[in-house]
Amino acid sequence: MDGRSIRTRRQWLAACGTAVGATTLAGCTGSDDETADDSDGSAPNGANDGDPSTENDSHTTVSNARWPMSRFTAGNRMVTDDWSGPDGPLEEGWTFETDDGVAVSGPVVDNGLVYVAAEDSVLYALDAVTGDVEWEIDRTYPDAPPGADYPPTTPAISDDTIYFLTDELEAIDPDDGDRRWSVDLGSRSREASDMRVYDGVVYVHTDGDLYAIDTETREIVWEGNADSTEDIAIGADGMFYVVRRTNNDHDYEVLGIDISSAGTDWTYSPPGNVSSGFGLMVRDGTVYLHEMEKLLAIDGHTGDAEVRTEFEQTNTLVPTRGRAPTIADGIAYSAAPSRYPAVHAVELDTGNEPETWDSSALETGPTGLRPFVSADTLYVWRGIGYVDINALDPKSGESRWSFDVRDHQDMVRGTVQGYTILEDKIIYSIDGNYGVVGMVM
Repeated sequence: MDGRSIRTRRQWLAACGTAVGATTLAGCTGSDDETADDSDGSAPNGANDGDPSTENDSHTTVSNARWPMSRFTAGNRMVTDDWSGPDGPLEEGWTFETDDGVAVSGPVVDNGLVYVAAEDSVLYALDAVTGDVEWEIDRTYPDAPPGADYPPTTPAISDDTIYFLTDELEAIDPDDGDRRWSVDLGSRSREASDMRVYDGVVYVHTDGDLYAIDTETREIVWEGNADSTEDIAIGADGMFYVVRRTNNDHDYEVLGIDISSAGTDWTYSPPGNVSSGFGLMVRDGTVYLHEMEKLLAIDGHTGDAEVRTEFEQTNTLVPTRGRAPTIADGIAYSAAPSRYPAVHAVELDTGNEPETWDSSALETGPTGLRPFVSADTLYVWRGIGYVDINALDPKSGESRWSFDVRDHQDMVRGTVQGYTILEDKIIYSIDGNYGVVGMVM
């Protein structure tokens, strides 16, 4: 370290909140906010101030299991070494269905309850063991035009608060659904939105707008714009990373934003037209994503990019799906499309496939959603609609068991929207001709 005075992001937000109230922080500068801990993502226990990549208070019982955000941590890590997940073969536990045509978000879990948002602006709290509705809140938009489509946003959990996004960010009591406070964010988004929570700040992208909301002062402390945003991720130092489509969806760029300064710190845009790179993951101060056939690593402070490996393109399809990789024990796992091995695995330090990995252990893709790595299992979702959950050996890629969550559904179509892997159960949501939240164990 260089001997500078280090202010935490919480201290900076407190100072700026006092100075400017709820106005946009376009110029609250002078911060030396840079943490000594530059690790990888955010803690699943919500808004903790420690190492966000290693703290994890999820345990083996439903009552205290946690899956607090759509991609597990604010850095989109999708990794834990605190539990293994259920042993196969699995059986259906329960299902909860919405009305016809009503889509659902991905689920999040805390204190024995599953929280899921629906397209009709309803937030449900379901008992994780029985699937019974404990409570629901309805924020139906009274002025919505007929047939209006407002995609549901996966809720987020921090400490003892549920965050629910409509045209407001609402802080909800998890026990009874009562509103504690809210912040107006303008109109409701007709596009997919997202939230991350880290160190007392809720980071939001909705309808092309970006926000950082302090949960203590209940004020917007930074806002900006990034049309066509595809994904967001938060670094251990509170850096706000955004990937968005540009050039009429023919290209993309990654933004690195320090919310304590006046604007974007850096922008990465690939040379030429590259219609890829739609998911982010942050680990040890580095932003990882797929760019066509490449696994790319971008320095989280400078925006400098480095190719970690290139996958061989053997047909007209790009060998990766554009989603971010999942990295565990020095190995990057990447979901693959049809006509490729179901999962690519490469060692980060060499860029080569591990010697123990058998790329032919599974039939070829498609593999969708982000893989999740537990203490001893790699979980991937495969097949049309990504409805077939596979538990793999993370060293060899060999299948241990699989389960098709749509087998028992009366659906003409359907795609898994999100999932949680707990110690002894998996909770998922499907968007088809109606919405389903289900539990298997």
